[in-house]
Amino acid sequence: MFAIPPYRCSVLMLALVSALANAAESGQTQEDVPVSIEADHIEGQQPDNAKATGDVQITKGDEYYYADWATYNQTDQHLKAGDNVRMEHQGDVMKGHELDYFMDRKEGTMSDPDYQIAQGLGRGNAVTLLFEGDKIYHLQKSRFTTCPVDNDSWYIHANNMWLDYNTNKGEATNAWIEFKDTPILYMPYINFPLSDARQSGFLAPALALNNRNGLDLTIPYYWNIAPNMDATFYPRYFSRRGMMVGAEFRYLEPTYSGILRTDGLQDKEADMSRYDIFWKHSQALTDRLHLSLDIEKVSDDNFFNDFGDRAAVASQTNLPRQGVLSYNGDGWNTSVDWLHYQTLQSTVNPIAIPYALSPQIDFNTAPTFLDGKIQTNVQAEFTNFTHPSETNGYRTWVYPSVSVPFLTSYSFITPKIGVHATNYQLSAPDGTSEGSENRVLPIMSLDSGLVFERDLDIQGDSFTQTLEPRAYYLYIPYKDQSNLPNFDSALTDFSYSQMFSENRYTGNDRINDANQITVALTSRIFESETGIERLNATIGQRFYFQSPRVSLDTSDLPNSSKSDLLVSLGGEVIRKLNAQYEIQYNLQDHTTTYNSFNLSWRPDVAKVLNLRYIYSTYTAPYIKQIDLSGQWPISSGWYGIGHVNYSLIKSDPNRFLDTLAGVQYNAGCWGLQLAAQRYVTTDGGTSNTYYVLLQLGALGGLGTNPTSALRTAIPGYSDISGSSNK
Repeated sequence: MFAIPPYRCSVLMLALVSALANAAESGQTQEDVPVSIEADHIEGQQPDNAKATGDVQITKGDEYYYADWATYNQTDQHLKAGDNVRMEHQGDVMKGHELDYFMDRKEGTMSDPDYQIAQGLGRGNAVTLLFEGDKIYHLQKSRFTTCPVDNDSWYIHANNMWLDYNTNKGEATNAWIEFKDTPILYMPYINFPLSDARQSGFLAPALALNNRNGLDLTIPYYWNIAPNMDATFYPRYFSRRGMMVGAEFRYLEPTYSGILRTDGLQDKEADMSRYDIFWKHSQALTDRLHLSLDIEKVSDDNFFNDFGDRAAVASQTNLPRQGVLSYNGDGWNTSVDWLHYQTLQSTVNPIAIPYALSPQIDFNTAPTFLDGKIQTNVQAEFTNFTHPSETNGYRTWVYPSVSVPFLTSYSFITPKIGVHATNYQLSAPDGTSEGSENRVLPIMSLDSGLVFERDLDIQGDSFTQTLEPRAYYLYIPYKDQSNLPNFDSALTDFSYSQMFSENRYTGNDRINDANQITVALTSRIFESETGIERLNATIGQRFYFQSPRVSLDTSDLPNSSKSDLLVSLGGEVIRKLNAQYEIQYNLQDHTTTYNSFNLSWRPDVAKVLNLRYIYSTYTAPYIKQIDLSGQWPISSGWYGIGHVNYSLIKSDPNRFLDTLAGVQYNAGCWGLQLAAQRYVTTDGGTSNTYYVLLQLGALGGLGTNPTSALRTAIPGYSDISGSSNK
């Protein structure tokens, strides 16, 4: 026995000299790391046992132990400590009454623990803490939260809880969630992430209320199959319609990736089976050959009206069943596109069924000569258009062209000439031949522009102003095309970019005749140092030397020697405030064809106000709408959110086309979102959905997440959910 007087700075090194020598030669293992003990009083029988009392501090590598008293056995590295025990290891801090611990195996127990784990990202307390290996903890009669110290907003309570920070996975049995001292959800078993890494297990349930479906409850299960592959299974119960079963599978390989999703239910209200199948796949077969698939099918026209969100209802009209095989050669490319549609009909506005491509073969090449001074381009296409009730046919066209751009730092002039040749082989839907048609058209154009700049000084600030005139002449002779079918052509909206294009029709069944010149003038003012564009202004118009005669129907022909006047004005007029005004004005009739105004103010994160007005006669019936949206703090941690899309046409039966309102709260380690949305569906009805989401830090959210709907409705929306631990 030996004794050391009760004063500090005495260090007892309980490690054998031979062990230290071996560690120096071969590298230290966990067992070789020396242990040092400091205390007011230390006594022991070297090298087996030591007993320390009074302000004890024990160190082993990056492990630190503090207690009022401790005993340590060197042979099996067994530490016992008591009365105000504290352990620290790589950011983990555990406090308790007594500790019985094997330092080499990381195994033992602590009574009445109060712990902070993973550098403070998780904390809690328990009756007993069992150490079951390095960074593996088993807590009995415990509670756990990711809220910071002095914030007890929510906890997971459990009879037994396992926290494994090697796999960043937590599990609990006989568990319940307590929020603001109130139990809100009981679970016989739960697993939860201890980091942002993916892991298998049940996700937080989603709960919503909808006027079409009643109560909407989803309990998803996530399966982390591999680092590059996962699946989600989501049984979804509708109180008015029954149980829907859905699954989504995602995969990512070096040469291919994709997503496969399916949903199905026996709808007790509609008395029919309903389903949705979606598959998107992309694959590099070789370094030049690429395959893509895009396939979707639903059981009926109203599937998205009943089960989709606002974005799905707006976008899902013609569902594709498409396969594309493309090849990129040296300076050329080609593709084969097979595309059919499922058209979802609207009871309010019937939709014309588009032609199917069975298939379409494209070819493109653009060789240059004389170091790019001569640019050539060859485009070609063969398509088999099929339709159940319209004229079918094979269409083949080729369009070679040559351009010679003359470029300087302040100007460009680009003459271009080409020939567009088309052949049709037509047939009736039953296969009866309807003959052939041909069309050959030369196309000539001359595009030119200048860019002038000057420095400006406005109240001591440096700016640069540009002046950019542009002129574009186009000549295409007239050829009667009224005998040609219309497989894929439509009149484009008149815009700045369309003014400088060759054809005012999409597709290739109509090519306008032209003897016209387009002139435009643009001026910009931007800050010299930052490049922020403070103002842009454009005015442009097209002048016809001969009135165009090619049309889909006579209503789309210009009725004067000049087009509508286009004017746009906008920019970041003040810091974070962007404005844009556009008008298309008919000078002959003194009428407005198109008019829009956009205003967006985004002074900071989660601060955005948007205003948009639009009037357009391009569609039938015409559109006249105002759109207001925003997200703004209303008090400490609270944010208001809202969106209104309102029709200014008095005859519209549903003038409120889309409305959304709600509040959000961010308390750091938890957040709350309450929102309600109502929008008009394609069948003339409305869909009302109510969102409630309680976000509990890394645990996830309870309820239905409205973030996707908010981002669609509010441009510039910021997610402020309480998923961060602050």
